[in-house]
Amino acid sequence: MRYALLADLHSSYADTLAVLKNIKEIAPDAEIVGLGDLHECHIGKKRARRYAFDELERIVTLDPDFLALLTFPSLLGNQEERILSIVPPGASPYLDRLRLFPREKRIGDALLIHGDELEWGYDWYPDTSRYDAPILFFGHSHMRGLYRKGKKLEAPLDLPISLKKHYAVNVGPVVFEREWLLYDPERRTITFRKAK
Repeated sequence: MRYALLADLHSSYADTLAVLKNIKEIAPDAEIVGLGDLHECHIGKKRARRYAFDELERIVTLDPDFLALLTFPSLLGNQEERILSIVPPGASPYLDRLRLFPREKRIGDALLIHGDELEWGYDWYPDTSRYDAPILFFGHSHMRGLYRKGKKLEAPLDLPISLKKHYAVNVGPVVFEREWLLYDPERRTITFRKAK
C-alpha cells in the first residue's frame, strides 16, 4: 500500500483539485491522508481568544465544491482547532464530524502529525527531537523538507528517496505550491511531488 500525503490545503479549491488529479494520474492506487489545515480560519490566533461566535461564514468558508473533494481521512491542524474553539458544537454538522478527527496517525513505524506541535526556530527550522518515531511526517510551515539528525537534506521533486530510520519529512503545502508526497512503506521510499 502506498500513501499520498497532503498538508495545508487552507480551503483552496483550485490547488486541492490540481493535487488530487495529479495523485490520480501518478499513483491511483495510493491511499490519500491529510495532515491537517484542510480549512482556513478567517479569525487570527490572537483575536480567536476573545472572539464571540455569531456567524459561521465569518469564521470559515465551507464551500460545497471544496468539501466534495475531502473524501480522505485527515488529521486536525491548528486551523481546524482554532475554528472548533470558536464554533460551538451543533452549529455545523460538518464541523461536528471534524471534531472527531485525530491529531496523529501511525502508518507502520511512521508517525503523522500536523506540525504545529513542533518547536520552530525563527527560520522555520523544526525541532523534531521529542519524537522518536523512525519516520515523522508533518506539514504546517508550508516548506517541504527532509531532515536527519537535526540537519536539512536535499528534498528534490520527482526523485524517489530511500529512508532508513530517524527521518523527519515536511510534505510541503497544497495551497499555492500544490505539493504532496508519495510514501511507500514497504520500499521505505518517499517522493516529493508537485502538481501543475
